[in-house]
Amino acid sequence: MKQLLITLSALWLLISLGMSASVQAQQTATTQLKSIHLFDMPAGVTEAQLSAVIGELNTIIKRLGYSNAGYTLYKVDGKETDKYRYFFEGNWPNANAYQKIHDDKSFQEADKKLGTVYEKIKVVEIYRRLVRVQ
Repeated sequence: MKQLLITLSALWLLISLGMSASVQAQQTATTQLKSIHLFDMPAGVTEAQLSAVIGELNTIIKRLGYSNAGYTLYKVDGKETDKYRYFFEGNWPNANAYQKIHDDKSFQEADKKLGTVYEKIKVVEIYRRLVRVQ
C-alpha cells in the first residue's frame, strides 16, 4: 500500500510539473496574435493619460501570468509624417490567452478607464487584428 501511494504521488507530481511547464510555455510563447492602432492623439487625450492606463492594464496582464503579452505605445520620431503619428499594439501569445486576459474581472475594471480615453481614439484610428503567418 505504501509503495502504491509513493507511486501515485510521484505520478501526480510529474503530471503537475508537465502541466505547469505547458502553461508557462503558452504564457511566454512567441506572439501569435496582435492588435494595432494607428492614430493621431485626439483633443482631450494626452500621452500621459494613455500611457498610465496602458501601464495599469499591463500590470494586470503580467499578474495573470502572461509576461509576454500586453500593450506598447509608440509615436513617430521627428516630423516624418503629419498623419497617424501614434501607434499602440497589443501582443498576445494566442487567441486563448487573449480571451482569458480579457475575461478577467480585474482587467475589465481597468479596461473601463481605457474606454473613456479610447472612445476618442476610435474615432480617428485605423485598427487591425492580425495573426502570425510564420
